[in-house]
Amino acid sequence: MTEPSQLSARRRQILDAAVTVLATQGWRGLTHRAIDRAAGLPEGSSSAYYRSRSALQAAMAAYVVWQLAADVETLATELDERPGDHDHAVAAIGATFRRWLDESDLLTARLELTMAAARDDDLAVQLRDSRQSLTTIVDDIMVRGGHAHSGAVSATIVAALDGVLISALLRPPAQRADFVADSLDLLLGSLVEGRPTQ
Repeated sequence: MTEPSQLSARRRQILDAAVTVLATQGWRGLTHRAIDRAAGLPEGSSSAYYRSRSALQAAMAAYVVWQLAADVETLATELDERPGDHDHAVAAIGATFRRWLDESDLLTARLELTMAAARDDDLAVQLRDSRQSLTTIVDDIMVRGGHAHSGAVSATIVAALDGVLISALLRPPAQRADFVADSLDLLLGSLVEGRPTQ
């Protein structure tokens, strides 16, 4: 997948509209016609760039995965600056999660894609690569905290982080920040030096 910054303005417009359609109308609602309407383009515009529905879905999935993976890479760099600092880790991950919640179309689209991936092996591979980046960050936090662990532990924590995002998304916006901060504190509290499990 071409990086979003290297896509033409029209392709970005179409894929941004596809994210909005997927987030608001679900997988079944993701059609060329719906995307053209959401993008404010003449009918047939999106099909000129992505001729089949499967091509459109694949491009949109890659677009969502790339944007979220870029956020995860930025987060990893920020955590590397202060290794082993629990409060900084909670604040940094919390800020990333709050940004995702504030831009909820992208997050909701990713959740829709995750459900669809249960029935689509190619899509599952795309999402698996993105998930591995977040698992690697959790691995690093655990190693810096001196905790022996297996990859299964980190994968389970990432699954729990997904649950935090979903639960936060279902809460009123005013409650999301506190819920995310409290949940991250509980999840990460035992993973860094000097933070016993509560």
